[in-house]
Amino acid sequence: MTMFIKKLLSEEEFHDNFNTVDFVKKTLVCFSLEDKKPLWRLWGYAYNNPGVEHAEIIVLRELSKFLGSNPMKKDSQYKVTLYATYSPCLNCCEEIWKFLQKEKVIMNLNISKFYNFYDYDNKISLKVLRKKGVEIKTMTLEDYKACFYLFVHPKEIFQPCEELDAQCERNEIDLDDLWNEEIEDDIFRRKRQNSELFTSDGDENNAFIRLQNDTKTPKKDEQKEPQAKIPVKLPPIKYMDRKEGVKRKLSFDEPN
Repeated sequence: MTMFIKKLLSEEEFHDNFNTVDFVKKTLVCFSLEDKKPLWRLWGYAYNNPGVEHAEIIVLRELSKFLGSNPMKKDSQYKVTLYATYSPCLNCCEEIWKFLQKEKVIMNLNISKFYNFYDYDNKISLKVLRKKGVEIKTMTLEDYKACFYLFVHPKEIFQPCEELDAQCERNEIDLDDLWNEEIEDDIFRRKRQNSELFTSDGDENNAFIRLQNDTKTPKKDEQKEPQAKIPVKLPPIKYMDRKEGVKRKLSFDEPN
């Protein structure tokens, strides 16, 4: 089973998947759909189905099914919040954009780790989603705490791994570099020939093409191999108490 609706993660599952030390071969996405109040209308988590579907696609399908049966009122708007162990690939980014075009919801995407960070397709697809209004950020310590309290246990004390702060800082640096990076425009031409990715109905200009104004193709002799990031050395965290004043504003059934 890959989709779990209104089910909480175990602490073991959370730490196995959201830790920043071990390489995990599967993707886990925790999600919530809330309204203006704000109250959760739908929530849960999903794993990828290896060789069949990515976790993001499974979540989007469940959200679409719910929204199809519960149309929004004119004066309301839903917000989707995702906590993902890996950033979405190009195909998942395309499906996210199609979902947002159809459902007209707000989306916040919180990333624990990057998937193939130096792959140009993955980079440009994240940039397109950001330009289309998706709030994309790497998870901070506070985000890990929020995810733990909301999807694991509202009363247990969250204990981060020793490398969490350092990895959070590295991820934030990588994401800032990505937003400021000039991507080669050959990917635009290649994608233009093969698909109309992120193109809405009636829009003749592919989103990749429209981003060309923000990119520059380096000359062949100027291209360099990506430099390895210098680790940020921070003191390890041994224990973290739950912050006073943090309240569970989103309501759902508690576990037995």
